[in-house]
This record gives sequence, C-alpha cells and structure tokens, in this order.
Amino acid sequence: MDERELLEAVTSLVRPGGRELVCGRSGHPAGHVCLAVSGAIDLSTLVKEFSRRYGQLRNLAMGGCTDPTVTERTGLPLLAPFAGELVEMRGWAYGSRWIGCGVVRAGDGERLVALVAERAAPSPDAPPEEACWVDPFLRVTELPEDGSTWVQRVIESTGWKPLGLSADWAAIEGELGVPLPADYKKLYEAFGGGVFSDSVYFLGRDEGVSFDFLTQWRVSLSVDQDSNLGSGSAVEPYAVYAPGRKGVAVWGSTEWADEYSWLIDAERPGDYPVLARSHDGGPWHRYDMSTSEFLYRVLADAEFQPFGIAQYDLGVTFKPGSGGRLDGRPL
Repeated sequence: MDERELLEAVTSLVRPGGRELVCGRSGHPAGHVCLAVSGAIDLSTLVKEFSRRYGQLRNLAMGGCTDPTVTERTGLPLLAPFAGELVEMRGWAYGSRWIGCGVVRAGDGERLVALVAERAAPSPDAPPEEACWVDPFLRVTELPEDGSTWVQRVIESTGWKPLGLSADWAAIEGELGVPLPADYKKLYEAFGGGVFSDSVYFLGRDEGVSFDFLTQWRVSLSVDQDSNLGSGSAVEPYAVYAPGRKGVAVWGSTEWADEYSWLIDAERPGDYPVLARSHDGGPWHRYDMSTSEFLYRVLADAEFQPFGIAQYDLGVTFKPGSGGRLDGRPL
C-alpha cells in the first residue's frame, strides 16, 4: 500500500464497528492485522501522520530495546506479533484499537511494519495510564514527548517559581466549543500571562486585555466576521477560529509582531498543530508539536529557525503581565 492507501486502511479498521482483526501472516496471534507498507514510505513519515490524526504517541521499542514496563494497557498488543524481531515501535491508543508502526528485523535487513490491534477498554476505576518510556536523546519534532516535560523545561530554563494559578477551564472551553491543550493550561497555571525574554508575549487567562487569550480571541473573531471590513481574513489562507469550525487562534506573539497560533478544527478536538508566521506577513509555518515544546524551542534552541531567539543572547526570563499594557506596548 502507498501512504494514502495505508492511512485509509487504518481509518477503516479503527472506525467504531470495524471488522474483526485477524492477521493473515503465519505464526501471528489473533487480535491484530498487519498492513502491507510500500518501500517508498519511511518511519518518520508514518509517525508524523499518525500523530497528526491520533494524538500523543507511545514509544514502545527503540534501538532494539523494548520498554520493560509495557503492559496490555499501554501497548503490549502491538509488540506481541514481533517477539525477538522488534527494532522500533510507536503506538497510539484510539478507542477500542491500537495503531502501531515500527521497524522489525527481516533476514539480513529491516522492514517497516504497520498494524492495528485490539485494545481493551479501560475500567472506569482504573488509574490513569502512565506514559511509556521516552529516549531523551530523540528529537521531539519526530517523536513527541509528553507535554508536561516541555512545560517543566520552560519552568526550569526561566528559574520561575510556578504560581499555581487556577482558571474556570470548563467555562472557557465551553465558549470555545473545544478543549484547550493540556500543556497550555499547565503553562498558564505556572506563569499566567506575561513576557518571556523581554520579547515573547504569552496569552493566559487574565482580567487585563493585553495578556488575556479569551479577550484577544473574541476581538479577532469579531473583526474577522465583520462584513464591513471586507471579505478577506487577517489570517489568510485561514479564518479566525469560530466555535464548531476550523481556524486560527493566537496564543502568543513577539515585540516585532511574529504570531504564534493553534490551528483548531472542531471536528478533531485535541489535535492542535502550532502555526507561526513572521512580522513581514510571510507564509504560515506549521509545527506538529505541543505548545510548550514550541515555546521552549523559541526561547532556548538557537537552531530553531526562523523563530528561535536564543541566538540573540536575550536570556530566558519571564515577567508577569500587569493586567494591561506592558510599558505602553500592546500585544
């Protein structure tokens, strides 16, 4: 199967009421289906596509080493067909099915594999599933980490003492019609709205206009939908996000007018790639990473171009917002 055919096959298998999973490969146990993968596809491509569609991945096997803590609840059904052959395996939990892709040994070489396996529904009384083992040396642009890891990196890099703020997320998300990214909420609870490195503005949930995400979104949506201002959008080729639709919602910016946003699709809640564009009105750049990873890389990764600011030696600092304009400068 080519990439399109493979993605369509997976979609069909994970659909509620999908067909019984019986693998046709000799020696493979019941409860899964292995899918043919074209030699023109590589593992990183599948990881990015599955992460975009099915959310946070689990690293089940890396460099020939299998996660020793993996259980039925955390992805073991994806490993069972390949005992002794596994080199790499990534997994995604989706409803009553597991989705996996990886690399196995085959003769004198290796081959890419993809499969869908049965997943037992967790008991309502079961404790939350633990995130699986992550190799800290892997680049997360290819293999995403838990967003809380990146939140902690932002906290540690600034030397900031988390504020422990609270917000009525139910009311905020009710107005938006979608849940906000969990790591964004952790960032707000730790920092509130304010300015990183004297130049990167972060929108939280505050009474003042300048650092309040919800207020800024309401204003942007009102302007975007005002027919008196013409048919174009300030965020073309997109529109400002409106409840129930697909569009852009800004969560940060810089003093030189770069913009950092989410691309929100109400039909795919929880899948929020970061969109960023420079002050000169250039094209949007898409990043399939968490809000906190993007923010950390902007602040601390000198090679993260064109948006990284570490090359300017500004230091990684944070100043909370004042509830209004900062030194007279609007966001």
